[in-house]
Parts: sequence; structure tokens; C-alpha cells
Amino acid sequence: MILADKLPSEFSSYKNIVKEPTSYYSIVFRQKPEGITVMYSYSNDFQIKYKNEREKHFNLSGVFIKHKNKNEYVEIPLTFVHGNLQHIIVENPTKFYKDYDFNSIELRNLKADYFKIQNPDRKTTEKILKSLSKAQMELLEIDDTFEIEFDEKLYYTILDMEDGNYIAVDKKGKVYRLNHDHEQMVKLIAEKPTDFFEIYNGQKSELENIMYE
Repeated sequence: MILADKLPSEFSSYKNIVKEPTSYYSIVFRQKPEGITVMYSYSNDFQIKYKNEREKHFNLSGVFIKHKNKNEYVEIPLTFVHGNLQHIIVENPTKFYKDYDFNSIELRNLKADYFKIQNPDRKTTEKILKSLSKAQMELLEIDDTFEIEFDEKLYYTILDMEDGNYIAVDKKGKVYRLNHDHEQMVKLIAEKPTDFFEIYNGQKSELENIMYE
């Protein structure tokens, strides 16, 4: 929370994520290279709200913390995945919480270097949508697709409505609107991918009413 409070507004995703309740988290100490990996478990609602952040994977430099024994500030490189802190690069990781004063965090020339992670869900989604034309595929957001599990059923996002809600398909090609704030979170809107383009021609505003029905 201390880091989140200090980061500027461009890191609003992380600032919001740390406020979300976790099912559990675990810490793994790495030796080669030295550091700490943090692993989390979240609810389905969390995945829908945050997992598809467009600028979600990045290395962050410019975070300094005071080393208690050395009485000097040390830069601690950080890696964020899906908008959340996942890797901390530091010597003697098992002593991290003893050696550093976390109330002393300073930001100096902060810089985020964004990178992409190969998306294993893209091929699955492309197979589901094989009946669509190239032009239709270009109106969807397949590069950022991800799998969501709800009531033991899998969905693959094809449009990010940019408010934490999505349009998604199941493995049979049926199209659904996913609204995490709605009493009926999952609702069928088209029996097959080609039918979806009877109500959508590239303007997300056309889908606003459907998202809240």
C-alpha cells in the first residue's frame, strides 16, 4: 500500500488493485536471479475488472528504499504483470523485510518499460471465430483476449467495453455480454459469431443498451 500511495496517477490500475481483497497470496524467494515473486488468487469479478489492462506488463525503475544497515538508498527494480506487482529484484531476498525501511520509499526518475507476454488464449479464440471474415475479425480485440471462468464454464473476451465489462464467446461460438455489476452477470446475445455482427459494426456505443439489459 505504501508504494501504491506514492505512485503517480498513471499507475491507477495498480493503485486500485491493491485495494481489492485476495483469496490468498504467496511469496517465493528466488536465488537465480535473486529476488521475490508474489503470487495471488482473486475472484472472477477481479479478473473481469483488471486482467485485460492494455498496458498491463511493465518493468519499473526509479523506486528507491533505504537499507537499514548500510544507511543508504538502494534502487529496487520491480516487474508488474496484469497491472499488479509480481517480481521484486533484490539481494538477499529472505531478509528483504528486515533489511529495508519501507516507510522510506522514494521515487526518482520513475520509468515504466512496457512489454508483451505471449497470449495463449488467442489461438483458442481465433479457432472459435473461424467463421468470421478478416474484416470482421479486425473489429474485435483478439490480441488482448483472455479466459474467464464463471460457474464452471469458460468464456473468451472479444471486446473490452472499457468499464470492467466485456463481450465474450464460449467454446461453441455463442456470444455473451459479461457485466460484473449486473444481477445476471452473463447473458447470451448471439447464437453464433456471425450473428453478433447484426448488432455490432465496430462502434462499441451500439452495445451500451445490451450491456445493461
